[in-house]
Amino acid sequence: MYEIRFNGSRVKKQFKKLMQQLSDKVKARLKEALENNPYPSPTYGSNRNVSTKIEKKGKIYCYEVTGGDRVLFDIYEKPIKAVLILFAGNDDEEQRFLKKYVK
Repeated sequence: MYEIRFNGSRVKKQFKKLMQQLSDKVKARLKEALENNPYPSPTYGSNRNVSTKIEKKGKIYCYEVTGGDRVLFDIYEKPIKAVLILFAGNDDEEQRFLKKYVK
């Protein structure tokens, strides 16, 4: 099981704000995906279940929460299993984040 961590207090606030907007079912799917299996599925796009909503964008991973909302994160296996949330917001903000921070 992976521990969810945040890359600063601003990201934590963005993530909590995003979670407040979501239904209970979507919140549970997001939490399950991040804590249990944060890696992308090899069948991405063929079946829209929990494991297929994750894709790799450069060096980081992207979870499509809803049609326009995204969570960008990185996965660490050692010293502890953790998912580091780097960004939470809509797809326009995601593009700006990727241009600025991911080379």
